[in-house]
Amino acid sequence: MNRQKEGPPSPMEDLDALNELSVLMTQGGEMDDLFARAFTKVQEQFPSLTGGALFLADPKREALKWAASVALPEALSSLKEKGIDVGVGEIGAVAKTGEVFFPEDPRDAPAGPETAPLRRDGAVLCGSVPLLSSERVIGVFSFWSDRPVRFAAREKKWLKAVGVQIGLALERIQLQKAHLRREKEALALFQLSQATTSALAIDTVVKIILNHVAEITQSEAVWIMLYNPAQQILEVVAARGFSDQVALKSLVLRPGQGVLGEVFQKGRPTFVPDLQKDRRLVYRDEAERSGITSLIGIPLIAKGKVIGVIGLFSPPSVESGQIHQERLDFLTTIASQVAIAIDSAKLYQDLEQKMIELRRLQGQLIQTEKLSAIGELVSGVAHEINNPLTSVVGFTQLLLETTENPRDREFLEKIFSEAMSCSEIIRNLLTFARRHPAEKSYTSVNDIVRKALELKRYQLETDGVEIIEHFSDSIPPAWIDPHQMQQVFFNIIHNAHQALLERKKLSAGLLQLTITSEVKNGIVSVSFHDTGPGILPDVLPKVFEPFFTTKEVGVGTGLGLSISYGIVKEHGGEILIENLFGEGVTFIVTFPLNEHRREKGADAHPSLSHLGKKILVVNDCIASREMCAFILRSEGFQVEGVENGKSALERLRLQRYDLVLIDIAIPDLPGLEFHDLVLKEHPAMGEKILFLVDEKVDPETRRLMEEKKLGILLNPFSMTSLREAVYRSLTASLNAS
Repeated sequence: MNRQKEGPPSPMEDLDALNELSVLMTQGGEMDDLFARAFTKVQEQFPSLTGGALFLADPKREALKWAASVALPEALSSLKEKGIDVGVGEIGAVAKTGEVFFPEDPRDAPAGPETAPLRRDGAVLCGSVPLLSSERVIGVFSFWSDRPVRFAAREKKWLKAVGVQIGLALERIQLQKAHLRREKEALALFQLSQATTSALAIDTVVKIILNHVAEITQSEAVWIMLYNPAQQILEVVAARGFSDQVALKSLVLRPGQGVLGEVFQKGRPTFVPDLQKDRRLVYRDEAERSGITSLIGIPLIAKGKVIGVIGLFSPPSVESGQIHQERLDFLTTIASQVAIAIDSAKLYQDLEQKMIELRRLQGQLIQTEKLSAIGELVSGVAHEINNPLTSVVGFTQLLLETTENPRDREFLEKIFSEAMSCSEIIRNLLTFARRHPAEKSYTSVNDIVRKALELKRYQLETDGVEIIEHFSDSIPPAWIDPHQMQQVFFNIIHNAHQALLERKKLSAGLLQLTITSEVKNGIVSVSFHDTGPGILPDVLPKVFEPFFTTKEVGVGTGLGLSISYGIVKEHGGEILIENLFGEGVTFIVTFPLNEHRREKGADAHPSLSHLGKKILVVNDCIASREMCAFILRSEGFQVEGVENGKSALERLRLQRYDLVLIDIAIPDLPGLEFHDLVLKEHPAMGEKILFLVDEKVDPETRRLMEEKKLGILLNPFSMTSLREAVYRSLTASLNAS
């Protein structure tokens, strides 16, 4: 007998022994410890057994792999690595048939791959029983001794039951492990989800994802590649576990290129058990330097679109060159979570950019509304000033023609000079208010920039400013007002000069002004970069506001950039500012290259032989009316004056006039209303009306006047301008008749 006690055991004793063995197998611990405890219980029943081994089935390979053993002979140690093919030898046959193996005389049994090495070590394979779970063979329990052992039928049945009990216990253990693994995976996914929602910036999100994925998968190295649609490449945006000698930013793939490029293109995960043997591997040297051997590539899919790939290098889930499907499914779930997080971060980034652009456009709109409101105010004030200013200029010129006293002439010249300065200020204000139409022509942008620069070059060089010019020769002539654009460029250069002087006062730094011109897609861009102190962040939003200045009282009016802003907007462009406070600022002026050329009528040339012609002056400003009458009478004209449009119509019904000089803003018949009434009664008078116009005229009225080719004299005007305009109108009406 093999048992320790005398007599055969009772069925109850057999059942108790099996229960004890089952309990031992479910107490937890590593497989070696579990099997050692179970084999001890078997040895209690069969003391002659000296050792045993547990082999588990690997369905994919159709083989048995070693799982645990007790007193494994040296001759069988190779089975730990290579296992046993199903159907080969005594143990393999048990795995294939599910039947027990008990040789009648182990010494006479055929020498299979297991028995031959045992015999060399002086051991004998005594038997093998299948490990069954739900009638499915999941492994084999084999045992041996140093001498032959023969089992009774009841003992064979008990050992077969041991195989069933071990099989059930192992099934429970695997189910528990699977349950624990799924709980762990669910927790990992939850933590990943929480981590990715804790940040919105895509760079931060990608780094968080990288660290969590590396910890969840326990991969030696991980990288995340995202697709760049602009360059049509996959770029590494985050990585860990690679050699410091590998420049990850330089590693790029095109869709379909290499293993991960193929994953991106096909949108399916790929497992590569041995990277060095895979011909698709692109960066072989980098893989060798980082010591990575295998790879799992998984596509990042968001909203049905592949946005990138994630590479897991040498993950522990790869066993014997294989990966379980359930593990691959879990990694795919992780990749889906990662893709959603990255896509959300990119959407937030896009939204943030759009919000920045929206705030910029909103600021431009507010600025435009401010300029429009102030423009209305300025144009109204300018009109009220222009009439008396015209009288001051005209009467001063008349006195200068008749006064010979040197002291009086000196005073009159000062009055005239200051009055003209006032006139220039008004014109600047009206330019700022965008009431002065641009006189555009095809002009070289570089020439205008150079002219503006030449006005400041001496001062800049005297103050030690280095001027760097990068002018593109490929810019064709642009459809612009050269005088207005020169004013824009001069204002910006002037401001840069003042900023550089401020830097010179504060510290001994590089004083440099760089001017660059270029054209792209029909848009001209002229940038002015200075190395001054830059603009304070709280000042930056106000730089285009009229009358806003950071300069000392008397140094600046605060209109330079406001006027420039209005000019550039009228040209269909904009002024951008790139500010680095403490390091300098760049003003970028952009505008379209071409517009339709506007046809302009040729100026009429004045004739000087119009003595005795009759002129009617219509103006509600007494001083301006009298001044015009006096100047025109001195030219030999017969002049009469009235204060409103209705009085003028009455005079025209009574007598004929060669010319009517009328303020277009006359209160009772403003705009073209007077003109239309005159033409109804006196059709021949169409060419005999000269309008005094200031910048208050709305664009539609100005358009109609240009369309009808009406005579215009801009207010305020000098005595010479009045004479030339009158002679020109008289000549035009004479030619028309």
